[in-house]
Amino acid sequence: MCNPRQVRVLATRELAEAWEQEIRRVATRRDQIVGEARIRERLGASVGAPALAALEMALASADGWQFDGDTYRHELPGGRVVYHLDRQELEIVAFATDELDVRGEASTVVAGEVAEQLSSEGVGRYYDDGWGGHTREAAEQIADRLAQDELAAQRDALLERARQELEARHGSALEAEAAARADVEFARLAAQRAAELRRDAQARLTAIGIQGRNLFHQVLADAYRDAILAYARSRGADNIACSEQDGVLEIEFELEA
Repeated sequence: MCNPRQVRVLATRELAEAWEQEIRRVATRRDQIVGEARIRERLGASVGAPALAALEMALASADGWQFDGDTYRHELPGGRVVYHLDRQELEIVAFATDELDVRGEASTVVAGEVAEQLSSEGVGRYYDDGWGGHTREAAEQIADRLAQDELAAQRDALLERARQELEARHGSALEAEAAARADVEFARLAAQRAAELRRDAQARLTAIGIQGRNLFHQVLADAYRDAILAYARSRGADNIACSEQDGVLEIEFELEA
């Protein structure tokens, strides 16, 4: 065995490939759709001013009622009851919700072409005495295979880069088209689903109204109690007594005629 020798093989190839490829883009739109039904009742004509004045303080201390700027609201399963301070108005709201998920797609078929002169060199090693099977003939085969493998890798890289360039060139326009289609379809389906949800909310409005009014009237009863007691104290009433049994509130006091 002596020092190894090298054999180099230069391989060249004319690359000329044309193809067609489909480019596709998908856009999604996802949001919650809500359908509502509501009724409003003004209290100013049926509830006296002293009770309305006491109502705000009663709502502020009542469980489950939240102050929100100019309203007190109580959330219910599938609805809410709201008292508007400025309008002295009770509002009952029933709602139904759903998640809407829409896809918009856009695609086009484009043609691509690559024309390049490729070249690569492969190296093989051998021994003059052919030690270990490392003959010149075997080295040439190895060098040729390495050169061909490199040519194939160059070809794949060029084609992949060309395909990516086509994707980038047409991708933005397809993304905009897919987004526009998703928007249009979402708007269409959202309007349809919202109408269905409003019908569902309307159907449950009666039940929500019963729950909401019961909660509100409990607080309103406290407001009446506080207003009457405040009146009695302001007039110097004696023997003031207040009791509640089976949902009936009794207030007693004595005033001099």
